Amino acid sequence: MASAAQTQCGNRPLLATTEICAGGTYIVTGANTGLGFEAAKHLVGLEAAKVIVAVRNISAGEKAKKDIEESTGRIGVAEVWPLDLASYDSVKTFAQKATTELDRIDAVIENAAVAVSERVFAEGHSMSVTVNVLSTFLLAVLILPKMRETAERYGIVPHLTLVTSLVGFDAKDLWDKIKDDPVNKVDGDDIPPMRT
Repeated sequence: MASAAQTQCGNRPLLATTEICAGGTYIVTGANTGLGFEAAKHLVGLEAAKVIVAVRNISAGEKAKKDIEESTGRIGVAEVWPLDLASYDSVKTFAQKATTELDRIDAVIENAAVAVSERVFAEGHSMSVTVNVLSTFLLAVLILPKMRETAERYGIVPHLTLVTSLVGFDAKDLWDKIKDDPVNKVDGDDIPPMRT
């Protein structure tokens, strides 16, 4: 598994510095905890003009925003917006709001994910597939036009980052069972749910 992780550690296209991040607008999903929280806090600290804390649980998002403001001393930069990746309507509503209300989108860090140990469904697929794959890519596709507009208007290269886990590298046997029709077969009764 270490070799799989090492292949992901090449030269990164974006070094987050104040020079690069100052004045920009950033979206971080799952920003109320873990890597998402730390990324949002780091961006606020790097003089971003706006950081959207995109979360399913608004009260958890507000707590994260308060913690970010206290640790960075920058008030009013982080904004909490609702986003439930278990709902395609929520993803579409969020993307519509982002593309109409934000002047620019310099980067999106898609960090939100779930790991459910029981068979739970959302939007006709297992919760893990809907949240971790389908809605994540739906959001990316819906936000890309605004990112292109940002690139053209401001002469920058916006970035889209998808945070994932190494679970996929452990799933070769599962992939062999579903690879001819993954979207439909991944929810089959003979496929175990993701382990937490």
